[in-house]
Amino acid sequence: MKVKLTVKIVLLSSLPYFGVVSAQKYEEIISGYMNTAKGPLQKLSADLKTFRIVNVDPSASLKGEVVGIQQTINGIPVFGSSANALIRENKVLNFADTFIKTYPSSVKGKQNAGKDALVVEAVKKLNGLPTAKNSEGKEGPIKSEVVYFAKNNTLTLGYRFNIEEKETGNFWSVIISTDDGSVLYQENLTLSCNFYPDAYGHSHTGQDIRPSVLPAYMGVENNQNKNFVLTTPDNASYNILPFPVEAPTFGNRALLTNPWDLAASPEGWHFDGTTHYTNTRGNNVFAYTDENNTNTPQFSPDGGVARSFDFPMDVTLPVSNYTSAAVTNLFYVNNKMHDVFYKLGFTETARNFQKNNFSNGGSGNDEVLAEARDGRAYNNANFYSLSDGTAPRMQMFLFEPSTMQMLFYNSPSGYTGRTPAGKSAEFGYELDGNPPKTGNLALTTPADGCSSILEDLTGKIAVIQRGACNFTAKVKNAQLKGAVGAVIYNTPTSANFGTMGGADTSITIPAVLIENSEGAFLVSEISNGAVINATLKYDKANYIYKDGSLDNGIIVHEYGHGITNRMTGTGSNCLNAGASNEQMGEGWSDFFALMLTNRPGDNASVPRGMATFATDQPTNGTGMRLAKYSPDFAINDYTYGKTNGMKVNFDTGIFGIMTIPAVHSIGFIWCTMLWDLNWKYVEKYGYNSNVLAAPDSGSARVLQLVTDALKLQPCNPSFIQGRDAILAADQAKTGGVDKCMIWKVFAKRGLGVNAAPGGLNGQYPGADHPAPDLSDQVEDFTVPAECNTLLAVNDISKTKGISIYPNPVKTEFTIKVPAGQDFSGITTVSIYDFTGKLVSTDRINLNKQTTINVNKLLNGGYMVKISGNNIDYSQKIIVSK
Repeated sequence: MKVKLTVKIVLLSSLPYFGVVSAQKYEEIISGYMNTAKGPLQKLSADLKTFRIVNVDPSASLKGEVVGIQQTINGIPVFGSSANALIRENKVLNFADTFIKTYPSSVKGKQNAGKDALVVEAVKKLNGLPTAKNSEGKEGPIKSEVVYFAKNNTLTLGYRFNIEEKETGNFWSVIISTDDGSVLYQENLTLSCNFYPDAYGHSHTGQDIRPSVLPAYMGVENNQNKNFVLTTPDNASYNILPFPVEAPTFGNRALLTNPWDLAASPEGWHFDGTTHYTNTRGNNVFAYTDENNTNTPQFSPDGGVARSFDFPMDVTLPVSNYTSAAVTNLFYVNNKMHDVFYKLGFTETARNFQKNNFSNGGSGNDEVLAEARDGRAYNNANFYSLSDGTAPRMQMFLFEPSTMQMLFYNSPSGYTGRTPAGKSAEFGYELDGNPPKTGNLALTTPADGCSSILEDLTGKIAVIQRGACNFTAKVKNAQLKGAVGAVIYNTPTSANFGTMGGADTSITIPAVLIENSEGAFLVSEISNGAVINATLKYDKANYIYKDGSLDNGIIVHEYGHGITNRMTGTGSNCLNAGASNEQMGEGWSDFFALMLTNRPGDNASVPRGMATFATDQPTNGTGMRLAKYSPDFAINDYTYGKTNGMKVNFDTGIFGIMTIPAVHSIGFIWCTMLWDLNWKYVEKYGYNSNVLAAPDSGSARVLQLVTDALKLQPCNPSFIQGRDAILAADQAKTGGVDKCMIWKVFAKRGLGVNAAPGGLNGQYPGADHPAPDLSDQVEDFTVPAECNTLLAVNDISKTKGISIYPNPVKTEFTIKVPAGQDFSGITTVSIYDFTGKLVSTDRINLNKQTTINVNKLLNGGYMVKISGNNIDYSQKIIVSK
């Protein structure tokens, strides 16, 4: 039975800038739009049209206000059901929603006095910390809110809260039933970015996800001074890697003075409205080291009263030699990201990251907590952000060198100079931070250690050949015979020298992987009677790590997660891969990184990798994605259809192993599309590596467009909704001037008119689940009918009387040109398939030749583009032999 409701609005404390009158106006406009014939919810039951306004963001770029609303039932928010409306001159120009459209057949649950007890019990069951910490490190109770959770046409009343999991550090958003405390929903809020070798080669456990202690979830007070008077910024200078320098391998540092943008940071980078700091702390970010993994500030370099952050840096030395320089660079990049994206619309009302919001709306107390050299892990980085008013945390790790010595020879003396490269196992005894293990090296029978080992290995380090069974089986067999450690050596045909994956909590000894050449040497020497004593250890003080805080691309990528999380939907929990398996966060973050490290002189023919410095690759390396970013299909031929089957097994810890979307691979394909779009904009409007220096350049236009689109897309968008938001942003800003160009870019990669996401469920219990929703995406390469030509308006005069015949074509076609017109000079005839790939090019003189041979083309549809001094013509042809 339906409960009859009235449309009502609930004003939140996050709307002090607009007041009751403005909020009521927006509520009336949106309600009226919902009930018009054009409104997407016009036929919806009135019971499902109730909502509350959660945010109003005036956008100069979109020339209107973006109003965020939350669907409610019985006055209670429906989790994940929201909408964003672009309003201009009291009219709704764009509306994107995730409202539930069918009234649920069942509404379950009720609030009771036992709420606190249910939350406490759930936290205990989920192995969570019983309290939460705010940005100042003070502990407080875990706070919750009441929501409806919709699933299978049922609404269940629940309590939503955030907890940090003990030991693993995973941070979860959880909804439990108000009736019995059972878990209705869970989401890992920390986005781990897989900047490490073999990131796409196998499934991963949660060990590399390293979130931190979070501030309390709800009820953060906005303590900014409403009568705030701006002060003069404190002077400061920084010796850093300035944009667009991506990392030390791409360019040199520079000493910059007062590099902030006063429109974005009116008091500079070191004053938060209360305190003038002389270290790397201010209104936008607090940068410090956390090598002890305590999630609290350890070391923050001090620039003195002059705020001179000019410290030495030599990346060929151990990282302890340039700590101050690294943290300073982390501080600089975070602040620059704040300032750049503030100009693009990530302002206070768009829920940006600031301690003090200068009375400009939104909630303060949420500057970025940027942790350099976090001691939790290596070879990665992560970021989490919650709702406006809660401080986000960025964790940057050290990256291990591509070759690390972990096997050290003690005797005979002739062996001590050997320095074999090694990789430690992901299971068993961790050498990092624990005492070394020493013993004589011993061969095993069988050599591969895949069955019970014959030798007594008590006190020895086993030397075992790779292959035939899992690493864990080999090491466990050695442990059972008394070994104190294991060395696995590659065979001559081993596929790679990567990490030793696996999981077995019963293994208590360390294991190290070495190359075949060193393994063959040991087998030969020991077989001939040599007694070799060795030590397995992690030699941290002497390794030459790459510091993630010096890879500007990775820092931008991480900050990008905060931007997309805050600007999508309701500003939190709206980029959840469980609710939409096409979660594109990794793609936007890569795109931001590429755009801000574009070098002067770059063009579409320059392929780009990601994180080549941190991962010890040359500057032209592939980096840590499936391919380099390039519009050239010979380099990057990934299309929307290839998102099918992109899944991994993920050990959630408290919720067990699940099959989930491979968000890094899926995001890579989204970024590929955005990168193509960038170069089309550059082709039309020009290039500038500094996106703020030339706002009318194609580079600046496309970054503004993508940022604007974040505000217009709904909660948990699919690729199709992400594409449509970009089209909507272009329509709002230019009236759709670039509509067809945008369509063609997306259609080239399979996101055309008839593309479809299929089911969007993204979480399946157990490993290697068939996960049907992860393999039902449909790609399409068509564009709207009005875009089915490549002609520009000003080129129409050049096409009169031109045509191609016959059509369909068998082996050749003829270009018909009007009589009496001069077509001297070289005319280029280019043929593209419908993925946008150039498949044929002929350069002819139309006064002498008008026939083009297509005998080598396969049957199908193609686009022919003819261009020259007096001609610019395009026509679709069908090849049918």
